[in-house]
Amino acid sequence: MRDAPGCGELALPPTRWSSGLLRVVGAISATIAVCVSGCGAIGLFSDECGSLGPPAPSEPLTPTAMALRYLEFTQVKVDYLVENKTDYAGDWPQCFQLARGGPYTRDITPFLPAFIHRALTLVSEENRGILGLTDAEIDAARTMRTSAIQLMLRFKAGDETPDAGTFGFWPVGQRWRPGDLLLASILDCCWRGPEFGGYRVPANFSFYPRDFAIATDADVTAVVYAALLDNHILDGGPPVTVAFGRFFADWRDLGQVPQRNNQPWIGEASGAFLTWLAYREDPGNPGPNDVDILVNASVLYALGRYGRLETPGVSEAIALINEAIISEAHLSNPDRLSLYYPDNIALHYFVTRAYSEGGVTALAPAVDLLARDLLATKQTDVAGRCFWDRGEPHLNTAFAILALLAAGQDPDVVQGAVDYLVSEQDPNTGAWEAGVFFLGRTDDGTEPLWSSPALTTAMALEALCRYQFTSNGG
Repeated sequence: MRDAPGCGELALPPTRWSSGLLRVVGAISATIAVCVSGCGAIGLFSDECGSLGPPAPSEPLTPTAMALRYLEFTQVKVDYLVENKTDYAGDWPQCFQLARGGPYTRDITPFLPAFIHRALTLVSEENRGILGLTDAEIDAARTMRTSAIQLMLRFKAGDETPDAGTFGFWPVGQRWRPGDLLLASILDCCWRGPEFGGYRVPANFSFYPRDFAIATDADVTAVVYAALLDNHILDGGPPVTVAFGRFFADWRDLGQVPQRNNQPWIGEASGAFLTWLAYREDPGNPGPNDVDILVNASVLYALGRYGRLETPGVSEAIALINEAIISEAHLSNPDRLSLYYPDNIALHYFVTRAYSEGGVTALAPAVDLLARDLLATKQTDVAGRCFWDRGEPHLNTAFAILALLAAGQDPDVVQGAVDYLVSEQDPNTGAWEAGVFFLGRTDDGTEPLWSSPALTTAMALEALCRYQFTSNGG
């Protein structure tokens, strides 16, 4: 781990007392920052994440139409450049929180919009009859997709950079405001890394310590390139000519960088894909990197969509995922399976998506076991409907439906789960509740959590659409 520049005299001896004091100081400083306009932090935190949604419709709509209506209403239409609440056109409200229940900080990333975009690809002319769509709904979905693609492209590394063609989770650069340097220094000492040596920081957290800036990464790069393929196929976007598979092949676990995720099922020099595409770091002083099961599944999904499963690292990533699931790491220690995803059934969705949509058939052993896990852990409500509850029942159930459909499992269970989702949809706005999708893990245990009501709604929309395809023999 790199030394943490900027602490200097602020660093206290590493005793339990001093560590606790630093946390208190950090909490007090953050509170002061919220209250003092001179520090530029007024409005940094909010009690909710984004718009509450549209008013109730004047006439009954299908669950699919209600979800589309919510996504159209909440998508950002123009750039919003207000301090601490900046957002870009094409985005949907997404936030992170440092503790469950908020307060929330509005974030801007291309990552969640890529998943929403994928769900909206199902709302197409081809599926008009099955989904009972109107011209206006098809046009609305196309407009949302096009705007989301333009948002994603703003996060691409420039042609003049060493990581040209990759995509990052946050924007480039940082605007310091009065008082931010002091607050950043205090947080730098309170949060013990990881220090990735990157250059991307959150747009609405002005005193975010630069030591914790991140590089572009494999997860975001994979899902954005998958979205660009859909944009070309469905909406007439330009063909993808970047040989993006080399980014993943360049950053494999070959024992060359410090490994954060030292789990027994990974082993040394696994050959699987690393998370961070750290082209800009000093080769003589490499920052930490990690092998993450879900990130590897995302990479396989993207490579499979493009027919590039001959890329170096693919066979190793497949073996890693199968080994982790066969060894029941997802059952014995699910919170350590990934550094970036909690136990929320995203694992099941990511792996089965790579299998069914990416054509990575060698993941069959993992897919079978993950499907069995879902069937064994389903719950039933008083009306006999099926659901999954790992803290976020709406998001958990949407992921479970998609995973079971991809695995070709038990239609009766899927039917019960679809009935549950429909019964839980907000009858006025058409949304489902936001659930924690992914997280960050600092070395001192702090875990920022990311969620978005639009993301949950999109996952539920995708689940309903794919169920209708299956029910109609599609």
